[in-house]
Amino acid sequence: MKKPTFYLGEFTQRDKVFITADNGIDVENVASIAFDGETLYITQPDCLVEYADGKIKRISANVSKLFTRQGRLFAAVDNCLAEIKKGKIKKLKEFSSPVVDISVALDKSIWLITETELYLMENDEYTKIVDLPEETVCLAALNNKAKYAETVYIGSTVEGLLSMKGKRRHWAELVPDITGVLSRKINCIQIDALGHLWVGSDEGLNIYDGRNYWLNGNEFYSVPDGSFNDMFFAADGKKYFATNTGIVTLIEGKISYYSFGPWLMHPTVTKITVSDNGTIAAVTPRGISLITAKAMTLGEKAGLVDALSEKYFVRNEGYHVSRKLRKYGDLDSGWLPSSDNDGLFTGLYCASQCFRYKATGDEQAKANAKRAVEAMIKLTEVTGREGFTARATRYSTEENFGTGVREEWHYCEDNPDCEWLGETSSDEMTGHYFAYGIYFDLVADEDEKKKIAEVVKKITDHILDHNFHLTDVDGVPTTWANWEPDLLNNDDRWYYERGTNSLEILSFLKTTYHVTGDEKYEKVFDMLIEKHHYAMNCIQYKCEDAHIAHIDDQLDFVNIYPLLVYTDNEAQKEIFKMGLTHHWAYERVERSPFFNIVYGALTNNSCDIEEAAKSLSEMNLDFVRWPVYNSYRKDIVWDTEQEETGVPAQLKYPVEYWSRLLVHYDGNQFICDSGAEEFVEINSKRTNKTLTLPGTSGANAMSASMPYVFLLPYWMGRYYGLLGD
Repeated sequence: MKKPTFYLGEFTQRDKVFITADNGIDVENVASIAFDGETLYITQPDCLVEYADGKIKRISANVSKLFTRQGRLFAAVDNCLAEIKKGKIKKLKEFSSPVVDISVALDKSIWLITETELYLMENDEYTKIVDLPEETVCLAALNNKAKYAETVYIGSTVEGLLSMKGKRRHWAELVPDITGVLSRKINCIQIDALGHLWVGSDEGLNIYDGRNYWLNGNEFYSVPDGSFNDMFFAADGKKYFATNTGIVTLIEGKISYYSFGPWLMHPTVTKITVSDNGTIAAVTPRGISLITAKAMTLGEKAGLVDALSEKYFVRNEGYHVSRKLRKYGDLDSGWLPSSDNDGLFTGLYCASQCFRYKATGDEQAKANAKRAVEAMIKLTEVTGREGFTARATRYSTEENFGTGVREEWHYCEDNPDCEWLGETSSDEMTGHYFAYGIYFDLVADEDEKKKIAEVVKKITDHILDHNFHLTDVDGVPTTWANWEPDLLNNDDRWYYERGTNSLEILSFLKTTYHVTGDEKYEKVFDMLIEKHHYAMNCIQYKCEDAHIAHIDDQLDFVNIYPLLVYTDNEAQKEIFKMGLTHHWAYERVERSPFFNIVYGALTNNSCDIEEAAKSLSEMNLDFVRWPVYNSYRKDIVWDTEQEETGVPAQLKYPVEYWSRLLVHYDGNQFICDSGAEEFVEINSKRTNKTLTLPGTSGANAMSASMPYVFLLPYWMGRYYGLLGD
């Protein structure tokens, strides 16, 4: 039964640039920012800075504040109001003290406050209306002077929120505890298109109807507590807030959060402004974040990610690896080390390019897949032990050559400038079999099919000849590559691997039979099912674990794919689908694009394809492992089930991908805060951290994860017709 194809269409892809002291900005003394078109203006104590396309230009002027109003960019220059056009400053009016804020009312009347007085601007004339309380910092006007007696508001950090009142104009304070305003320390105010007053204070956010009705953030939406420092209302109604815990946006009726790590260099945002094209500029104590917005489709995003992968994540012969960075968040500063799982992740990348080639006919995808599969074959050839596959290779020209656990690194017999890593795991073999089968089916010519059949046969024969183990060059079985029936079925120490490893060996045997046609492998497959109940082991191969142990999740979804694709016996397939359905239902809460699309490709059931597409659209474009900080959010739900196993509480429902800790599909998607210890106390107590919680450390923006996490589910979804753009 063919499923309908889902088209996500265009979505807003955000990306960012950090403007820091490295750009020549005095980040500790930025008082104001504003856009003129897509050019950002930044106030500095000694000058005005113009930032455009990564270039800095300094303008000699004593500018203290910037205001974008009705398509015009105003500035406070000394005690003058000025206008900026194309970098030129024109003074309009001098006052007795500096200009503090400007407000354009709904009737287009323009109001202005200096440090001491309120003015109405009409036809280039400035009429003083009334004096101001001390420390007045913001202004919002609703209507013209015929009605202004009760429709002009100011905010003071000392006197609070005040409204002008009476024929004898004076300021009436809206007092906390009597009215609904949260605090006397008002930081920002704005009037929306419906005439509601939005009030940002050190205690949160209010909305006021102008008479006696108030809403605060807890009542009208799940906005964070704490200080609201600035706000920007776009002409189309979109709203942006600067808070002490990041940026909050209200767009399409939805609250979204952009916080420290992926979007900001520090949680505290003091100023915010937005360009006509939706670019957000936010000031923090460590620099300015310039967050761009671009409409694109998933197909267009895939093109960017494929190019990024080629530029930053392909190592020596063609291995797809993570990137280490020498400079915070800077991909260009990075290098490519080997890993324990070069074969696994190169296999997953290879599969993505096979699906891409078959979906589009793109010859570059074919070349990428060919390069990857040849690199993987080398891992089996380089060890000198028939059918035994290395984890990785590296050369004397690489900076980490000669390091690592030396008893597991071996110099190549014919090339002392090359070494290979043994102690190979079942994870590695999962990636190899997965890629070999897909490349065989979708890309390989006849000669390549023979070569793949030969290497797959060697690996499988090695496993069978050594009683369902990989054995290293010392003749000792490796730690995790165990598929022996007696151990999996009868040794309690292998209880948690029983289902996964049963699934693995059945998948390996089916792939081997598929590419070689040799009935020997089919007979072993049947023997494991009939004599050792390996199919029963797969009925519920996922052990429910309070969502703390994820290391086998990716392996299971990878292994179930060839097993179901190459199994012809429908009764057997139904058994395997029981395991797949149970696993997918348990992991469904993650909104994993890979898990969802594998499930959709292999069954006729709903696979939440909309959620898969949404997750792909949410992924950030740089794949840097940024710190994440989410515990301040009121839309999160804590899950305490993990505490029974000695693991701290974590999220019950993962946040958006753009705010998640970036991990592979074998990592924990439920982490709330990581790498943000400077700003929040993070409980670091872990149970068997290395083995059960991979990917929970290293969130320091000094590494970048492999883009296969986007490319594999996207191109697989395209190949199977689940995704259409």
